[in-house]
Amino acid sequence: MARNSGTSGSSFSIIGDGIVITGNIESKVDLHIDGEVIGDVKCLSLVQGPSSKIKGAIVAQNASLSGSVEGSIDAGDLAIASTARIGGDVTYENVTIEQGGHVDGKFKHRSSKSPNLAKSTVNMNEMAIPLELKEDDRAA
Repeated sequence: MARNSGTSGSSFSIIGDGIVITGNIESKVDLHIDGEVIGDVKCLSLVQGPSSKIKGAIVAQNASLSGSVEGSIDAGDLAIASTARIGGDVTYENVTIEQGGHVDGKFKHRSSKSPNLAKSTVNMNEMAIPLELKEDDRAA
């Protein structure tokens, strides 16, 4: 079902409770899933209901997840509700996780760069002279 929101001219599609879709979904509009999808989901904005199941990768600019996801997630703004159960790696720009939300996978910030571990951040020349204790000195 596709609906037009009226004022903004954008539309959204709903996959209702009790509907099972086997296959990938690619949408140029917002998507609300209350049913089950066995396949990858790619859309502008995704809202997943608490009883919904997705078995596949999710790619969306914005995603609000409340149900079960078995697959990787790549989202700009990601909200994980307390009822969400996610099994897969998550790539995000901004993330919010409600208490009780469960993710079994790795998190990676989309624009993060790996730290350069070879570069020292401490200038050894500017460090204070180390304290040396002699045999009869006591340390507190």
